[in-house]
Amino acid sequence: MIPTTMRALQLESFDGPEGLHLREVPTPVARAGQVLVKIRTAAVNPSDLMFLRGRYGVRREPPTIPGFEGCGDVVAAGPGLGRLLVGRRVAVATQGAFGTWGEYTVADVSSCLPLRARISDAQGAMMLVNPLTAWALIDRALRDGAKGVLLNAANSALGRMMIRTARQRGLRVVAIVRSAQHVAALQALGADAVVVSEEAEFTAALKDACAAQRCGIGFDAVAGKQTGQMLAALPRGAHVLTYGALSLEPVQVDVGTLLFGNRVVEGFWLTEWIRRRGMGTVLRAMLDIQTGLADCMSTEVQATYAFADAPAGIRAYQDAMGAGKIILKP
Repeated sequence: MIPTTMRALQLESFDGPEGLHLREVPTPVARAGQVLVKIRTAAVNPSDLMFLRGRYGVRREPPTIPGFEGCGDVVAAGPGLGRLLVGRRVAVATQGAFGTWGEYTVADVSSCLPLRARISDAQGAMMLVNPLTAWALIDRALRDGAKGVLLNAANSALGRMMIRTARQRGLRVVAIVRSAQHVAALQALGADAVVVSEEAEFTAALKDACAAQRCGIGFDAVAGKQTGQMLAALPRGAHVLTYGALSLEPVQVDVGTLLFGNRVVEGFWLTEWIRRRGMGTVLRAMLDIQTGLADCMSTEVQATYAFADAPAGIRAYQDAMGAGKIILKP
């Protein structure tokens, strides 16, 4: 029996976790091409943090239920192919009015991925956004013919995932971190060179490392001045793909780097990548992620929080992203 109401975390103002309140709201109904998913676990990503502040590419005015991805059981379906998923445990992504931070959510059939038994509920809740981003970025490097990749925010969950994936795919890696305390761990993970952004000789060291590891492309999660530093460290003709803005600052690039270095800064948004590449590519990526790349794509979890304690958990995540993700549970 599906209840007519459910508990959900409702964002009532763009004030970050302070804008979240646990409320009783109507249970959504699956329409044609959609399924109703009973949530087991939900993830918290940097994109969610931006959404809570009204700064993400998808903006829904409060009150609204956040959460872009989760794991749960398909319990009902609207007319269409969704009926084939009823009873299946799935990873689910949604950008609609009902996010995953509720007891139920609705999602398009194409946004649900049946999960293999070996994938835990916690990993299932993180199976889409970060793994697909890592797969897409590393695939771009391979298609561009790069021998090595440069990435920042390397101690984040996604940064670590990209290091492991790049090494398994035969690419060399230069990783940027803010603190020297992370150098040994990232080298053990597979990074060929780790450069500390807080050190005085950062710019020169970064350029030397990129040359030594033959880096031809950069992946930028920070924005601000570091975008320009990455671009200048790469060879002529290189690209930097900016996929995040952890600094909360605009991209800063010296115009000479663009004009005379034949270098390019591009934005990368997973939603747009999925639209352009199509579901065939996405399904191939997800097969890789659940089979050959499963170990590379696992994510460390620092803690699990009940919905009632979510604001405190999200604040803890903001303060220590390098310690792993947090998981929310109804």
